[in-house]
Amino acid sequence: MNQNLKILQAILLFVIVAAILGGCAAEKPNPLAVENLNGEPPKQESFSMQFDARGLINGVLQPENTLPYGRTYYPIRYSGDWRMIDAGPKSQWYTITCDEPGASVDVVATLSRVVFDFWDYEFYDNPGKVSFYIDGKPLGSFDLARAAAQDQKVLSYQVSTQKNTVATITMVLESGRVVISGYLFNFLDERYPY
Repeated sequence: MNQNLKILQAILLFVIVAAILGGCAAEKPNPLAVENLNGEPPKQESFSMQFDARGLINGVLQPENTLPYGRTYYPIRYSGDWRMIDAGPKSQWYTITCDEPGASVDVVATLSRVVFDFWDYEFYDNPGKVSFYIDGKPLGSFDLARAAAQDQKVLSYQVSTQKNTVATITMVLESGRVVISGYLFNFLDERYPY
């Protein structure tokens, strides 16, 4: 019985490691970002996590009872008149939209970089202009109504933190409308610090 348990544990470990390494390898040839903000990311990262657009809107968890993480430390926080869009019951994926100038999203976490994925501007009216900040430092403003890199339909902006501690990455809607499809969090390999 113990031998069978050890074999099962070994198989599960192999599957988990293969999935993690497969995900990291798949990211390399895929050009993720239209804009690299705050410098280049580190050469070594340990893993990535993909998030949809759910989060805390003005301090209230949205959509309710759907987060796999604790409400008090969830890393995505919105301020302003944001509206969730349910992609359907089978996908369990949410996007979010807003057309209120000054509305913002904060990503607060210890990570090496975060990628903001925006919906294709041809699919909605009045795509706007957004600005990015890290720990209050301005990184630039960008129009969402433009072609993406290598003819991609989803615009992506990658913000590197350039540090090993908690960072606050902020996006502010300056004008028009924004639709956020999701986020990709990338975490630093502690063996290769900044």
